[in-house]
Amino acid sequence: MYRSIIILLTAVLVLPFTALGQEADSMSQSRKWYVPDAAVIQYAGNMGMLSAGPGYDLAKKKIALDLLFGYVPKFEAEEIGRIISLKATYKPFRIALNEKYTLIPVQGGLGVSYHFGDQFSTSWEGPIPKGYYWWPTSWRVLGFAGAAINRKIEDSTVKNLELYGGLGTYDLVTTAWYRDDRLTLWDIMSASAGVRISF
Repeated sequence: MYRSIIILLTAVLVLPFTALGQEADSMSQSRKWYVPDAAVIQYAGNMGMLSAGPGYDLAKKKIALDLLFGYVPKFEAEEIGRIISLKATYKPFRIALNEKYTLIPVQGGLGVSYHFGDQFSTSWEGPIPKGYYWWPTSWRVLGFAGAAINRKIEDSTVKNLELYGGLGTYDLVTTAWYRDDRLTLWDIMSASAGVRISF
């Protein structure tokens, strides 16, 4: 089932943007600002069990800006979780391993996510007593760090395939860790893995 979802997401994300990109390249030899540079698919990482969306390269590819739409199965919750996240990843340097492979030994960044659903609120008003929470439950601030490996592809459509992984956390559990000595850093970290397809 997951393989079908990934194939479908890749097709939905890559094909329209590739067509737009090819049209822009053929007409003006430069990509329009709104046409994404990449399609991103990520597993876990506090942005949904599976998330996907367009990606943009900035500052000579040292910064990646990704807009991801995440999905969380119901499990024991009342409804399926839906999350939208905007994350910026800083890639300070790259190491060329050979003609095709490049290593990004360290990368990190910040993001913000919004959780849709009746159980989340963007304000402190609602059924929960005032003062119970000091934060709006629908918004989260994310932090993450990891590494990546990039493979150049000799193809007219897909230019690079980047596999990445890392560890991340978010504001709520970080605050809990700061206040509770029983929690360790490993208690508030979550792993993620993803692929960034550049075209």
